Amino acid sequence: MKLRGLIRRGFWGLALLIAVFMGALLFVGWHDVPAKTSAAVAFQNGWAKLAKKPPEAIQLQVAPKSQRPTLPTGCEITDVAMLLQFRGQPQTLTQIAQEIPYADNPEDGFWGNPFNDTGYTMYPPAWRDYFTKHLGSFTDLSQRSPQAFRQQLAAGKPVVCWVVMHGFSAHAILLTGFTGDTFIYNDPYTGQSQQRISTQRLWRLAASQHHRAMTY
Repeated sequence: MKLRGLIRRGFWGLALLIAVFMGALLFVGWHDVPAKTSAAVAFQNGWAKLAKKPPEAIQLQVAPKSQRPTLPTGCEITDVAMLLQFRGQPQTLTQIAQEIPYADNPEDGFWGNPFNDTGYTMYPPAWRDYFTKHLGSFTDLSQRSPQAFRQQLAAGKPVVCWVVMHGFSAHAILLTGFTGDTFIYNDPYTGQSQQRISTQRLWRLAASQHHRAMTY
């Protein structure tokens, strides 16, 4: 009987230690991105942090939005709407489109009209004031490396990235995570989330847009 009691106490003691350890992994793994990533990825990130290694995977839970039919050429505006929703500060596509600047140079404001087919794009420098006002900060990641994107994602920040896609010479997607050599993104043109693209292909599609990217 005494032996059974010792075994029983040992079992529950071990179970408690495992529960505490798993809880610690979750806490550490979710610390930078609380409630914004899955438990499986949080465990993986927690283990990497405790081992002082960079995370091998991140998946931020960013709800997808479609630019169509409201903004047929407003992909970057739609990406920003997803960012704002992720931060708990939702704005409609129309609200954002009515507030941003417009200019003949996309470095200064949106070139064309995002509400129809005449729109082109609006590059990171023109977004600085809007991001600072609504998100509190702005980071221009243009010309930075894929590792810089991963670092921002690991810090819980989705990344707007300009590429050539869907027949557009300028299309912006929202990077929401990575796993190994693959990035995960939301595509505002299709309205789909958790799309996957290799780092090599992403970098090739972003080359003609001079690897422009931004986050808050």
